[in-house]
Amino acid sequence: MFTTSWWNREPSLKSCLFHLMKISAPLMCSMEPCPGLPYLSVICNLRRTLHKSSKSKAFPFTSTTMAELEAEELAKHASQTIGRLLCTDSRDYVFKQEEQVPISQLVGKTVGLYFSALWCPPCVKFTPRLVTVYQQLKEKNEDFEIVFISIDRDETGYVECYQSMPWLSLPYGDETAKTLLRYFHVQGIPTLIIIGPDGKTVTREGRNLINLHLEMAYPFTEAQLSLLQDRLDEEAKNYPNSVHHIGHRHILNLVSASSGGGPFICCECDEQGSGWAYQCIECGYEIHLKCVRESEKDGFNEKQLRTVIPACACSSGY
Repeated sequence: MFTTSWWNREPSLKSCLFHLMKISAPLMCSMEPCPGLPYLSVICNLRRTLHKSSKSKAFPFTSTTMAELEAEELAKHASQTIGRLLCTDSRDYVFKQEEQVPISQLVGKTVGLYFSALWCPPCVKFTPRLVTVYQQLKEKNEDFEIVFISIDRDETGYVECYQSMPWLSLPYGDETAKTLLRYFHVQGIPTLIIIGPDGKTVTREGRNLINLHLEMAYPFTEAQLSLLQDRLDEEAKNYPNSVHHIGHRHILNLVSASSGGGPFICCECDEQGSGWAYQCIECGYEIHLKCVRESEKDGFNEKQLRTVIPACACSSGY
């Protein structure tokens, strides 16, 4: 157990943790802010915070009770359908603006459940990208749909947020939104959960996959993602081992998931990345391969993007 009282007394710790915090802070808006201090959050061995709906059943947090809760949860997901996720006893429809659309029309389609809100800057930034991908898939007549699940604090925010979205929506204030937040353990927004044509969850990482692959991520299956990874691995062979990027004064080295790469926030576009990247490990500076290419297209010359000796210059005193 540790406390947070040291935070204001240890500036050096702030500096040490800066790069770690940078990985998670820009990703999403927290759904469960600390209600005050002192505050105790019990973390179970399932690697998530116990939710209010199950905390009484989980006490005293033994391996037996946690195993029972896990079994209950697996059973729910095994019998999951799009109807069971979205329908209630009094409502079997969602909205497209003001028009009611039967939830039965979503059966057999790939459906994205989009948790978002107007007050969340990462949501405001991600939504236009998702709109573009959605429209591109619609132009290809793909069986893909999105349902907006509002986390807005008032109906005015919901209305303004939904105006920019061409897809479906749950009614504002519907209790199903809270149920889905708990069911999928949504800890922050924006979150895009992908439901397959069979009604089962394909991935909870829809947002990250859209950021990485845009419309090519569809239908978000393991087979498609494996194909995209093979393509990225092949394309990476054409990239120089190291580059000097105009956004950073030190040399950036090409890394993969097996050679030091991993989840990161691109310092060029501020979106999440994974696997292949250009990295200055000393500074924590990392960018997508595509952002280097895009910078090159934007008019960067060979002096700004060039192959160099694969070494980091962070020790040079800059």
